[in-house]
Amino acid sequence: MKESLIGKVALITGGTTGIGLVVAQQLAARGVRVAMGGRDQLRGEAAVRSIGDVSKALFVQTDVSDESQVQALVQQTVNHYGGIDFLFNNAGIEGLLGPLTTNTEHVLDQLLAINVKGVLLTLKHVLPHLIERTGGIIVNTASFVGTTVPFPDAVAYGATKAAVLSITRSVALGYANDQIQVYAVCPWITDTPMVDRLTGHQSDAKAAFGSSNPSGRIATPEDIAHVVLSLFFQELDLQSGDAVLVDSGAVWNKIHHLSA
Repeated sequence: MKESLIGKVALITGGTTGIGLVVAQQLAARGVRVAMGGRDQLRGEAAVRSIGDVSKALFVQTDVSDESQVQALVQQTVNHYGGIDFLFNNAGIEGLLGPLTTNTEHVLDQLLAINVKGVLLTLKHVLPHLIERTGGIIVNTASFVGTTVPFPDAVAYGATKAAVLSITRSVALGYANDQIQVYAVCPWITDTPMVDRLTGHQSDAKAAFGSSNPSGRIATPEDIAHVVLSLFFQELDLQSGDAVLVDSGAVWNKIHHLSA
């Protein structure tokens, strides 16, 4: 274990399931204290128990589309641990698959509120604490959808994830002098509750969905978490503002045309 990581603090939105939960578990296993935000109280309590050492885990019920709740998540994290070193800005929803004409205004509002506004609000309230620490590392979750592959059945979702890349680049440039590094991770199709919902919890449908990945198989949350932790621990040869695609086997490559 890297000695410098012991006692560091990571805040993770969307931290109670899928990629976010695995990142929290793996960070805690390496000596990092984690605070997880999520909308489901029972799921959050289960996530804390899954860490094992509850002194390294905190859950705060949070809807990232509500600024007061984001502010409370950040403040409770700082009050509990004394500061923040890492942010995994991971909360997101998929909306509905299908032609854009089938999307209701409510679906569009929710996608924008959580996938874009939520990312911005979390950054807004975490950045001052990273500045206090004289630096920190942020990883935002985007997607291959809308950033690398146009997806006609997920126009709105893809647009929100393209926005995450724009946010990543701008914040990386704007806070470079504060020693804050910002990256985006763009998973290919990954075995998460989101994909379960999109495939009706059918294992055959999920495998077929994952076969469209370059690797030919669905990625796992552990694959994505491996790269996220490598970004936090500065083990990849990347510049702040870069975005990376991650496939099965934790195979990653930089998105050159959208990197800083």
